[in-house]
Amino acid sequence: MLYTVEQFVSDVDGILSSKGETIESVWAIGPMLQRLVFHGGDLTIQGRPSAGSSGLPGRVLHEDPEGRYRLVVARFASGQPTPIHSHRRWGLECGVSGRERFTVWTQTGDDDSPLEVLTDHHIEKGDLGYWYDAPRNVHRQWAEGGEPSCVAIVLGGDGARLHHFDPKTGVKTPV
Repeated sequence: MLYTVEQFVSDVDGILSSKGETIESVWAIGPMLQRLVFHGGDLTIQGRPSAGSSGLPGRVLHEDPEGRYRLVVARFASGQPTPIHSHRRWGLECGVSGRERFTVWTQTGDDDSPLEVLTDHHIEKGDLGYWYDAPRNVHRQWAEGGEPSCVAIVLGGDGARLHHFDPKTGVKTPV
């Protein structure tokens, strides 16, 4: 059965209105994002084109008028990791195609403290990856296997990147 972007947006709005922007809300959005990936049609041609942060073209499927989240489709080149970075808010992604390595870190102390790996796994079609508000919002992804990966991503707030991180020292620089 078709599950449209509009239905997904309505469901996300309901969760955020009833639960607020909590970890539990992010977890509740995950299965809906999986449903959208499997039953939402070809997400790579919906919405409007965007020049994704990876340098490969992406799509903007929805921008919440209240500024609580964005829904995008992003592609990542094979063998070219994104910088280790953070976003202003939480986020989650679901694999659409390809195979992606997705690593999330936390900072172990205050600003510029070392990074500690929270999760490091592969994402394929239907698999989920999460990051949360600081300090558990530091992550990196890249496609593996010779082909670009494509993911649907729900980004809290405006989705903007906040910092890049040195993987050895944890020192961050504003984006």
